Order: sequence, then structure tokens, then C-alpha cells
Amino acid sequence: MNNNFLNMSHSTMRYPLLCLAVAGLLAGCATSRNNYDPLESINRPIYSFNKGVDKVVLHPLATAWTTVLPSPVQTGVHNFFENIVDLFAIPAALLQGKGTDAAHSFGRVVVNTTVGIGGLIDVASKLDIPKSDEDFGQVLGYWGVPTGPYLMLPLLGPITVRDAIDPAVRFTAGPTTYINPESARYAYVGVNAVDARAQLLPLDKVLDDQYDQYAFVRDTYLQRRWYKVYDGNPPYSLPMAGDVPDPSPQADAPVSSGDTAMPASPASAPAAEPQP
Repeated sequence: MNNNFLNMSHSTMRYPLLCLAVAGLLAGCATSRNNYDPLESINRPIYSFNKGVDKVVLHPLATAWTTVLPSPVQTGVHNFFENIVDLFAIPAALLQGKGTDAAHSFGRVVVNTTVGIGGLIDVASKLDIPKSDEDFGQVLGYWGVPTGPYLMLPLLGPITVRDAIDPAVRFTAGPTTYINPESARYAYVGVNAVDARAQLLPLDKVLDDQYDQYAFVRDTYLQRRWYKVYDGNPPYSLPMAGDVPDPSPQADAPVSSGDTAMPASPASAPAAEPQP
């Protein structure tokens, strides 16, 4: 798995709408079909629609953003939104029993909001306070909720039924709930989108080089979520595409002869494998 892709994961999860699902660009080649995508006939046209929106709107705006705005301004805006990510990581970590991660996120929010002038300056990283990578989709995965089918949403890009809880929580409890007037709320969402897309511009060529871009995005997105639930150490590799028969209804059953039986505890159960 490419470390450069992993380093981009915060931006992609912060705003999953963008970049035709470039959020999934975190692993190797995709294959032509996937047993975890029962809605592929619907998802593919939506992906094409998202790609068209990106080509006409998001990509040009992101390119202009990185070209016109001074680098300190770009960094400050990005730091501001990442401070919001750290804020939501606190309850997500606590709900998984990750007290250390929650403490780190809390420390980052306090330091960056105060000394960092509302999050515009990432002082916490300079103080070596680790950045957590927790979200509410991971919370459900930790407690044994299967992902459900893969979805490609208009404008919102790749997601699964389970992981949809994270953008839902961020939308209902995030800053947009409290920002007035409405025009300011739209401005917040727009700047967030353009900043997130700008972070992904270096990955465009990787997507362009894929024979089947849709399958690549889908497979790598699912692999990424699988790894995130297990903090990078899943009990076994998630089988993709046509590698194995359709998964059985038992979410915890190993799918290859080399797998051992999975423990029953929430922290170790393979809850993240996609289930139709």
C-alpha cells in the first residue's frame, strides 16, 4: 500500500464527496468486478456523473486555488478544517475505547484552537502531538456492524451503508449547523470542498492510469475502510472482486482456507468486511 495515499486519508474522509471517489486511491490494482457491489449497474453511471462534475467544476477550482492563493493561506485554510476533523475524532476514539487517541485529539484541538488562532496554525504537530484517524464509521465497525453494500452517491462519492453515519454526524453536528446566514454556510461548504479537492490533485495521474477507474476506486476504497477499522492490522486481507465466491451471511466467517477463526470481541471481530 502506497504511503503517499495513506497520508492523504484525512482529507478524503473529511469530505468524501470529492474527486470522483479518489478517496479510495490507497492500494493496488482493481479488478473488473466485485462481489461487494450489488448495485454496480447503478453506481457506475453515478460515478460517471461525479467525474463530469469534477472535470467541469471541482478540478478547475482546485487548480486555481493552488495556483492563485499564497501557500500560507492554503495551509491555514487546510489546518482550520483539519482542526474540525480532530474535534470529531475525540468522541469517535472514546466510543472505541481508545483513550490515548481521544486525549491526543483533545490536546490538538485545545492547542490549535488557542495558540494556533482558531486552528489556522498547526501548533500541535510542531509539539509532536499525534493526529488520530478515527471516525464514526469505524465506531460501528468496531462494535460489529457490517458495512452493507458499497454505494456511489451523487456528488458525495464512495461510501458504504455503515460508513454513511460519519458524514451524517458531521453534517448534523458540525459547524454548518451553527453558521448563519445561509450564504456563509454555503461558503464554508464550498471552501471545504475546494480545499479537500486541492489536497488530492497529486493523485489524479494515478487514477488516470487505471484501465477501469470505477473498479479501482471501489476496490481500494473498501480496502482502505477495512484497514482503518483495524488500525492498519486487519486479521486477514479483504478478498476483492472475483477472488472468492459471494460472501456468506456470517459476517465473521473467514473467507480463505488460510484464515483462522475470528475472536468474538468487538475489538477483534472482522466486522468491516462488506456484506451485501
